[in-house]
Amino acid sequence: MSGVLDGVRVVELASWTYVPSAGAALADWGADVIKVEGVAFGDPGRALVVGGFTREAARPDADFLLELGNRGKRSIAIDIKSETGRELFGRLLATADVFLTNWLPGALQRARLTVDDIRAFNPRIIIARGTGLGVRGPDRDRGGFDAATYLARGGVAYTLTPFGTDTPAVQGPGFGDL
Repeated sequence: MSGVLDGVRVVELASWTYVPSAGAALADWGADVIKVEGVAFGDPGRALVVGGFTREAARPDADFLLELGNRGKRSIAIDIKSETGRELFGRLLATADVFLTNWLPGALQRARLTVDDIRAFNPRIIIARGTGLGVRGPDRDRGGFDAATYLARGGVAYTLTPFGTDTPAVQGPGFGDL
């Protein structure tokens, strides 16, 4: 069965759950999604603990949280900080239609992966970025998690803060990174 995105190649440089879930949806629709992870550590989502569930308590043959956001993808580990790795990553970008990332703007700049850098590898590539606080403005390099970012930016945290205290309301565990 063919998907609406058959023939579309996506290079994903992302971790945790937010943007990888977008990549999984693109793969569900037929895109060829290639997840790029670091050589030393890989996606930190591999060590995600939610609501007290630990790796030791999980099934040894499955990692549902990681698999949910990474289903249907191919993957490769590349050291993009090395010149050889950067060259390999550039060759991969040159074959892609879409570059999907949740790296913050400062991290992309340090890695020499600004919009101009990426377009030097492939001038027609679509660049899709997902962050909690946007790619412009004073908080552009601050990451976030779903509930905390929503509560803080929507004014809900202020509303739920007990009167006379400086401590915001306690929230449950976050799941989606932003």
